[in-house]
Amino acid sequence: MPRKNLIRQSQFPYHVYIRTTNKDWFKIPMYRMWELCFECLEYALDKENVVIHAFVLMSNHYHLLVTTPESNLDKFMEHFNRRLSKKINQEAKMQNHKFANRYKWTIVGTRSYLFNIYRYIYQNPIRAGLCQRCIDYPYTSLRFSPSQLRILGIKVHLNYFEYRQWMEERGGCEFEDVIRKGLNKSHFEINSKTRVGIQKLLKTVPAKYL
Repeated sequence: MPRKNLIRQSQFPYHVYIRTTNKDWFKIPMYRMWELCFECLEYALDKENVVIHAFVLMSNHYHLLVTTPESNLDKFMEHFNRRLSKKINQEAKMQNHKFANRYKWTIVGTRSYLFNIYRYIYQNPIRAGLCQRCIDYPYTSLRFSPSQLRILGIKVHLNYFEYRQWMEERGGCEFEDVIRKGLNKSHFEINSKTRVGIQKLLKTVPAKYL
């Protein structure tokens, strides 16, 4: 599939995903990798004005939900990924650690999709069998301290702690596959053949937000 050109916009969040080359793990302990991610997010935020909503680090990839008021996703990602790769190389004594190709992204243009993206991102460790609840995984923005939240300026659309039961509820393989495939599209769209079924899956958003 050819690489899609970035659509620069400031209205809607992006769901961003990137993994390492050959799906290799990061070569350094996860607790240290998490510290480096925080440092590099802070560095990139100092360079570019964006708003982070959610972040989850896995052993060879990460998921990010971010809004770009200045339509500068590419600049922010360049600062973050380049700095992070440099730090990994230094700590792991490697010469060529890098992320595979370019990051994947999709514009999250509907409220229902947005809230389900939160659930998909937070549930990544559960799908990998690393924990039973989203909040139990240590390498997620859900576990940031109040001071860390302030430093990174984290702003969420959906409060996990207020809607914990819904956020923890698994949507099933079809739901997860739809969100995953959405990263190959510029905008999330529902195919007419599956429209009814997928809309039912996405209607699990709390009624307060519909």
